[in-house]
Amino acid sequence: MRCSSILIFISFVGLLLRKEALAQFLEPECGLSGMDIKIFGGVNATHGAFPWMAYLYFNENTFLCGGSLIHKRIVLTAAHCIRNTEYLSVRLGEHYTASRAASSTVYRVTLAIRNRLYSKTEHIHDIGLLRLDREVMFNAYIKPVCIITNPRTVPYVSTYTATGWGRTENSVISAVLQVVQLTDTDPNRCYEYMKLRLGPEQICAFNPTGDTCSGDSGGPLVQIVNIDGIWRYVQFGIVSYGMENCMSPGVYVRVHHYVDWILDKIQIALTYKGKQ
Repeated sequence: MRCSSILIFISFVGLLLRKEALAQFLEPECGLSGMDIKIFGGVNATHGAFPWMAYLYFNENTFLCGGSLIHKRIVLTAAHCIRNTEYLSVRLGEHYTASRAASSTVYRVTLAIRNRLYSKTEHIHDIGLLRLDREVMFNAYIKPVCIITNPRTVPYVSTYTATGWGRTENSVISAVLQVVQLTDTDPNRCYEYMKLRLGPEQICAFNPTGDTCSGDSGGPLVQIVNIDGIWRYVQFGIVSYGMENCMSPGVYVRVHHYVDWILDKIQIALTYKGKQ
């Protein structure tokens, strides 16, 4: 009897610890790719390897930006990507944009929120949220990325994975989702190229053979980390801006700096009854 009580107690404690671990994410089953991903520069991504990627477009199929699914109704993107919202739509499960795959699902944007401190000229606070017209049904090709809700528990990483449909080395928008590995870089390097001082809410990152480029804007900077014994992809940044030639360090929004803002605006988005 005593042994059974101990086992029940251990199981109860284990359940509490699991609930506590999952509570640190916006979505409990986030950041699970199901793919063994190896990246050596700007290459085509494997279909389904980054199931949180969002394809933002307007006027039927004019590509605008990337984004990331962080909640069953919410896509995270850059503030400068939020325009033409009346005609803005999102495709999830997208990979090869030249033809619509069965995995691709279209959602209308019914509310767009930009950070009120966003400055187009200073390139600061470049973060925004999009509310989708209905809840997303998660599957093998559509899953959320992890947003850690407690900034103090965000692990340190020195490299990131960026994905997007931006320009390739041949200066054309890619029809296939591209992926590149980036390294955290001294902010002074970004200043050398862009003459703008970065704040603590920004990341300077670089890959000399394949940086993010025009069209990658709004897409996520992620890395896989071990959290409570489970390897998950966590979003650390948002592609913000860089030089036109795309071969210099780029500037990214540091997501964990805006966690409180994200949580607050999600609550507003989910309770707001109107449009736009």
